[in-house]
Formats: sequence, C-alpha cells, structure tokens
Amino acid sequence: MTRSSDPTEPCRSFWLTRIITSSNFVLPREAEKRSSMSKEYIITMTAGNRTGILSAVTKAMAELGADLREASQTVVRGYFTLIFSAEFPDAMDEKVIRDHLQDAGRPFDIEISLRDPSSHLPEYNATTAETKPYRLRLGGRNQPGALRKLSQVMSLHSIDITGLHALRIAEGTGFEMVLRLAVPATCSVERLLHDLNAAGQAFEMTADISEFIQ
Repeated sequence: MTRSSDPTEPCRSFWLTRIITSSNFVLPREAEKRSSMSKEYIITMTAGNRTGILSAVTKAMAELGADLREASQTVVRGYFTLIFSAEFPDAMDEKVIRDHLQDAGRPFDIEISLRDPSSHLPEYNATTAETKPYRLRLGGRNQPGALRKLSQVMSLHSIDITGLHALRIAEGTGFEMVLRLAVPATCSVERLLHDLNAAGQAFEMTADISEFIQ
C-alpha cells in the first residue's frame, strides 16, 4: 500500500472504517472452452429492490442457454441495478432474448437494456491491455464538486475508473469512496496520490491506494 508523504496533507486524518460492499465479480469463462458460435450482449437491469429479482433473472438466462461472463450488482437508495455480460447461442435473435428477459422481470417492473459490445470491445481491450488494477480509497468533508475535482486528476493521468462506490456519512458532512482503477503502466502511482491529495486539500481529504488482487 502506498500512502501520501506530502507535508501539505491535512492533519485531520479520515480513514475509511466501513467496509463498502458491492457485488462485483467475474465468472469462469466457459465460453472460451466452447465453440466460438456465440453472441455476446451487455445487459443492464434496474428496478426497485425486492427479494427474488436475481433468482428470476438467472432462471430466465438458463432457459435461454446463456453463459454469464461478468457481472456487477448493487443497491442504491432502494434501487437494484445489475449490469452483466453474457453469451447466447449465435442463432438466437436479440428480440427473443429481450422479450424473454422482460417477461421474467415483469413482476418486478424491471427496466432492461441490451447492447452489442462488438464494435466497442476491440478499442477497449487495446486501451486496457497495458494497465494495472488498483483500489483507491478516499474520505473527507462532503462538499459539492469533490468528485469532479478528483475525477479530473485521474483523467489527466489517463486513468480509467472501472468501479466506484460512494456514500455520504456523518449525517451528510463527510464522504467515503472506494474506486477500482485501471492505471497505465507509464503512470506514477506516487505522483497520482500526491496530485489527489493536493486537489483534495479544500475538503480535508485523505487517500490510500493499493494494487487490486484479482
């Protein structure tokens, strides 16, 4: 773990003490063992959170013969959100997939979106090939514009934010944030941390960063 040694770091330390959890996992890629005759879609689902949503969705996926590759699920202010990548039999029409998932989600009033990632994946894979995953933890005094300032710093370092979970704490006066980053091999992590702390001085931010073990 790397921590800032910048003497300008605020004296009031604010370390993250709460474990922030978000279901974010990668499943074994059985598709790589199977025939290449499959079609991938990125699917997003949103609904008011209720027991049984994930069970209904995965049952519908099994009925379609889908192979789940990667998924991320969370609940924010009572709303369930799921985004995942799945492969379907190549001959299966997109409308069949959409209609079946919508039928399964109708009792839960689920909003569903399907996207074909084939045009975007080559560029994305090329961009992330030379990066290393890190986990960044931030905390400080809550004020408008904090995330904007911090994300600008990461953008200047050509860092891709691949995951984020944030919430207000202490009756709205503070914030905690956990981010997963794709950091280019050419980026200095020490310099990044220095620049983040400099940008966060106005809201008494503290930060620590560590390699993300997959």
